[in-house]
Amino acid sequence: MAHMSPALIGHRGEPVSFPENSIAGYEAVLQAGANWIETDVQITADGVPVLCHDASLLELTGHDLNITGTVYADMQDLPAGCPERFGDSFSQLRIGRLDEFARLLSQWPQARAFVELKQPSLTDHGVQRVIDIVLAALAPCLSQSILMSFEYAALVQVRRCCELPIAWVLPEWSPQTQQQAMALQPDFLFCNRKRLPEGLQQLWPGPWTWAIYTVNTHGDAERFAALGADMVETDIIRELMHTGAASG
Repeated sequence: MAHMSPALIGHRGEPVSFPENSIAGYEAVLQAGANWIETDVQITADGVPVLCHDASLLELTGHDLNITGTVYADMQDLPAGCPERFGDSFSQLRIGRLDEFARLLSQWPQARAFVELKQPSLTDHGVQRVIDIVLAALAPCLSQSILMSFEYAALVQVRRCCELPIAWVLPEWSPQTQQQAMALQPDFLFCNRKRLPEGLQQLWPGPWTWAIYTVNTHGDAERFAALGADMVETDIIRELMHTGAASG
């Protein structure tokens, strides 16, 4: 049976070509026609939502600052070009803020973004405060946004306080997480390909849309589509779009 190519999600922008979670990377993939992107959000000590996967700024800036314990003024001027990976190539970049991301996304109304609420910020600031900060920053593109997290309780709270779609990132593949998924009924389910059991014939059926990450070849994209994945998250979205996979 033939399967349609899955829709492509730009994982942290395009981290093969740009520092991950950079505004420059997101702009490049949106200009190329990407319809789906994903970003990670951490909250500074003074409540500014910034785009970073890790709790520390070490990989992004070379400075080992804990984001939730550092005020934005102390990080805003640091070069954020992933120096270990890119050297000085992107030394002009600074850490992106979620409000900048939202203004950029609003210029591409056909595009949608998965905005991941990260555990360190949820723990240090509290779930409701993080949700409130993120929703305020996303105001220019709220209708284009999906809130995403590994943290089940955070998504339960999102459901209580707003109408945005939610995406749960599975912490493991197990009967327990399948039961939790059925109880939560998320709009999207994300799973790391490494967590899928060997010999799997079909992803769990349910009301959600499946997304598998990280997928960087057409062959793997088609393989996961055959299991029931409608989406894959990739580090090389422009390359896969250019060579023929669906963009959404």
